[in-house]
Amino acid sequence: MKTRYITSSIVLFLIIFCAAALDVKSNVNAQEKQASKLRIYYEKLPDNDLKISVILIKGKGKDMVGIENAEIFLTALGEEEELPLTSIFTDVNGEADLYIESGFVFPKNEKGFAVVNALYNGNDSLESSDKKVKFKDLNVDVSFDIVDSVKHITVFAYEVDSVGEKTPVEEIGFKIGVERLHSTLYLEEVETDDEGIAYMEFPNDIPGDSLGNITVIVFAEEKKYGTVTKAIVSDWGTIVDFSITSNGRSLFGDEAPLWMTISIFVILIGAWFHFIFAGFKVYKMSKSITKVDAN
Repeated sequence: MKTRYITSSIVLFLIIFCAAALDVKSNVNAQEKQASKLRIYYEKLPDNDLKISVILIKGKGKDMVGIENAEIFLTALGEEEELPLTSIFTDVNGEADLYIESGFVFPKNEKGFAVVNALYNGNDSLESSDKKVKFKDLNVDVSFDIVDSVKHITVFAYEVDSVGEKTPVEEIGFKIGVERLHSTLYLEEVETDDEGIAYMEFPNDIPGDSLGNITVIVFAEEKKYGTVTKAIVSDWGTIVDFSITSNGRSLFGDEAPLWMTISIFVILIGAWFHFIFAGFKVYKMSKSITKVDAN
């Protein structure tokens, strides 16, 4: 009996020890997991398509880096429904984008916002994380008018409800500029009034292409509406002649001035003359020395 009791105690002790070791190991593994962080942004593109951008990072401060090849699940959340959109994978910088064609209808919450949730499930070394972005659809109409030879750009910002009614949006700040080669040259910032309208007087000296065409950019970045960009081609630029013409004979042209060409030609002739003359003199001297030695 005593031996059986000792054996049972040893077995029970081993079971408790193994369980405790496994629990400690799981806690250590859990503690070793690094936190991940998601960021999500909404943007309305110039062609009215939508862009959902996510960034998945880990670390803090200078040690912060993107997480590569991570699968992010995107879901649209309504008041009483969830609509799975798709899953996207991050690139080497931890970034991923989802493009949605214009006309897609998002489910809305009780306040009329569309909500998109991004979810990363984590892995053995990284914790899971999720982030939501909510937004409303902001529509922008841009018109060009000339009044008394003065050019005006009019911006109209509005929301459209479920029955197609337009509701003006006030106090929206728009940057208006012109597309250049690698960037946008912003000219002025305007704000919509209580009718959702903003005006700008357009300058007359903006260079365009050979036909005077320019691309006008209207840009807004609001927490409620995300980033909204509108691009419109207009002929309000000045005509620029891109043809290449010869500068003629000049120091900075394609051909040297005539006086410089003649001067160099004379100098070269003089140099070759003196070279040949010196060679002839040396030859004559060698002939004279040969005659003297012969005598």
